[in-house]
Amino acid sequence: MLYQSTETKTSQEQMQIIFAQLETQTCLLGGWAVYYLVNENFQKATGKTYIGSRDIDLGFHMNMDWTQEQLKNSEFATTIKIAECMGFNSVSFRLVKDFDIDTGKELAPEESAKRPLYQIFQLYIDPIVDCIHPEIKNLLGFVPIDEPLLSLIFQEKMYRTQSLFGKNVLIPEPHVMLAMKLNSAPKRDKEHKLLKDIADIYALLWYSDIKLSKLKEQLFAITSKETVKQAVRTFSIEDINKVATILGINNQEISRVLKEIL
Repeated sequence: MLYQSTETKTSQEQMQIIFAQLETQTCLLGGWAVYYLVNENFQKATGKTYIGSRDIDLGFHMNMDWTQEQLKNSEFATTIKIAECMGFNSVSFRLVKDFDIDTGKELAPEESAKRPLYQIFQLYIDPIVDCIHPEIKNLLGFVPIDEPLLSLIFQEKMYRTQSLFGKNVLIPEPHVMLAMKLNSAPKRDKEHKLLKDIADIYALLWYSDIKLSKLKEQLFAITSKETVKQAVRTFSIEDINKVATILGINNQEISRVLKEIL
């Protein structure tokens, strides 16, 4: 098991609270985006629910020509304020809040300080932008993560709209989400994040609603074959075996699917 059910349930609950307060359509990225792209087909094929996520990754458009006033009123800045009002604290470029790992109860900082780490899980929100505005650090005190592939969503409209928690949410097309995962996986410094990326890459290839041949064609239109090869070749046999255990899928099946894009 990669995450406890309490962690994914709490993450969804916090995500719902954020979405309810936003007036614009939010762009959902990361593990939760993959979940909503593949879960239906994964369930049909395996009889199990696909693994959710713990962190909440949200994507935002940022115009380099925006004034400070426009930046202050942007969806990015508004979402940061909402999260902070919910009790999330800024830690570098992320927002974090502590919860009891068994009950999902929100923990105040003084409560967390009295508990051993194994009783706590930290829920992170990662606000990700398509480009870095030159005034963003002066406004917020930090520089957010940037993901250039987000421009394909906001400028090229490579997304689909899905109703989540009563709100329309933008989710990247499978090939865009796949490119993002292939970019991030080789840079992972924590094992559970690498394993989640490998699982998500496999799931996007095999359980999205796009045929693999078409998905590969779309993928190579936005990223190089060499980038894809370098990413997949960093996945060790041990990593794939662990992902197979997490998903309950034969390790040879996962290896076979991954080799399809080499």
